[in-house]
This record gives sequence, C-alpha cells and structure tokens, in this order.
Amino acid sequence: MAKESKKQIELLTIELSEEMLGSIKEKNAKTQDIVQAFGQIYLRRKELHEELEKLDSTLEQAEGDFKETQGELKEILSGLDKEYPRGQINLQDGTLTYNPAIKEDMEKQANSVASSDIEVVK
Repeated sequence: MAKESKKQIELLTIELSEEMLGSIKEKNAKTQDIVQAFGQIYLRRKELHEELEKLDSTLEQAEGDFKETQGELKEILSGLDKEYPRGQINLQDGTLTYNPAIKEDMEKQANSVASSDIEVVK
C-alpha cells in the first residue's frame, strides 16, 4: 500500500466591508434578473414564432380562397359578358345596363365569319 500523509490547511475568515458585500449582492441580484429576462425573452420569442407559423398558414389559406373566388367571379362575369357584351353592373341596385346594338353587331360578325370560306386551323 501507498503511504498516505495528511497536511493541515489553515483557513481564515475575514469580514467583508458593507460596501463590498452590497456590491456583490447587487451584482448577484442583477445577474438573477438578467437570467430571468433571458427566460422571458426565450418564451416570448417561441410564442411569436408559433404565432407567425399560424399567420403563415392563415395567409396561405386566404391566398388560396382569394384565387378561387377570383376565378369564380371571372367565370360569372365572362358568362354575363357573352350574354350582355360590355354591360355595366350596378351592385347597389342589382342591375346590368348594356347596349343591345353591340350584341346584335357581335352576332352578325360571328355569323359572317362562320359563313365565309375561311378555314380555321387549330
């Protein structure tokens, strides 16, 4: 076995000045406040990140709804324009005003193109 030897260490205790003790306590409290603030900032950042993800999802859904609604509106207006060319819609009173002469002219043009000898190639 190895030989063990014990040494005695002398420890001294001194009293810190009120100024030094106050400074240490102040810095310790400030450090604790900063650590707590880090935690609050971390949690708030996480909440904001989750909220942004939800907003992105909502925005994506809204964009899809917008495109779909615009397509449906375009389809409705296109159908109305075929029936009532260059008509003006008044949404307040629910009326559509158009010039029947324009419709007649367009029908005549369509008939003359269909009856001519022009061959349409697709």
